[in-house]
Amino acid sequence: MDPANPSLPPLFIIVVATLFGLLAGSFFNVVIYRMPRGESVVWPPSRCMNCGYRIPFYLNVPVLAWVVLRGKCKSCASPISAQYPLIEALTGALAGLCAAYFSIPGADLPLGFKLGFTYLVLASVPIFVIDFRHFLIPDLLTYPGILIGLGLSFIPDGITWQQSLVGAAGAGAFLWLIGFAASILLKKEAMGLGDVKLVAMAGALFGIQTALFGLIFASILGCLVGVPMMLLRKLNEQRHIPFGPYICVGTALAAFFAQDALDWYMRLLGR
Repeated sequence: MDPANPSLPPLFIIVVATLFGLLAGSFFNVVIYRMPRGESVVWPPSRCMNCGYRIPFYLNVPVLAWVVLRGKCKSCASPISAQYPLIEALTGALAGLCAAYFSIPGADLPLGFKLGFTYLVLASVPIFVIDFRHFLIPDLLTYPGILIGLGLSFIPDGITWQQSLVGAAGAGAFLWLIGFAASILLKKEAMGLGDVKLVAMAGALFGIQTALFGLIFASILGCLVGVPMMLLRKLNEQRHIPFGPYICVGTALAAFFAQDALDWYMRLLGR
């Protein structure tokens, strides 16, 4: 540590981020199970879905509790899905990886960007699971994401609060208009409001340019995956494609490569 420029050791930041990610993963498990059922994610406390046994805090430690209990309820011995420790471990690993990457010398990025990107990556975990299973994107994640983006915009060296506000409103309105026009042409709902709110969150976190390029990248990824699935008849009977996961990945790519993509396009036009 440089005495002239004091900062926390990278290893400490990585460990703290990983522990935070494990706790976030435990909460995400609650969101994944309860939100599609319309249940509160706050009450009642964690319990066995088979016998109703209320799980005490010391048996609710992420990953470790499942291992100690050998994947079974302490009260009735019914199996506990391996999804729970997997979601917790994945979220913890992603948080640790984000912290490790941003701790690399030379990764000189604004603090607001680092925090916003980490939130996007972690929130992508429950969004992936819920949108693929239920074609829903939780407001519980997108609304706080918009507020977090607006709040982070007041940290120096990142996007301004005006850019964050324009990004949220502009990107969200843009996708809503596309969905509205498509719904008229197809005579059925073509775009869920969850996708609109997710894009608005991306705009709030990174600005309108990143959010729009994220949509472009998401559309490309969606075509690369969706078209083969349609040919193989692997989509559901309504030919629905959950778009939220692609928006998450596309936005993550755009956060780093949107400007490069724009520069490449301008060179292609000879400008």
